[in-house]
Amino acid sequence: MSDRSERKLRNALEKLARREREAYLRRSSVRFLQCAIHLCATHMTLSEIAELLEEEARQLRQYG
Repeated sequence: MSDRSERKLRNALEKLARREREAYLRRSSVRFLQCAIHLCATHMTLSEIAELLEEEARQLRQYG
């Protein structure tokens, strides 16, 4: 295999690895958020959790 084709292959693999890592981190973050919400549900009412999440969403929209 030539140097050029090896570089193309390496670049393609690095791009794929980067995409997969980002997808994994997104899935992990969503799972963590879901677990945190379920934990809140053991000590708070669902309406309290909804209010908390709505406030967090407002702040994200305001400062994001």
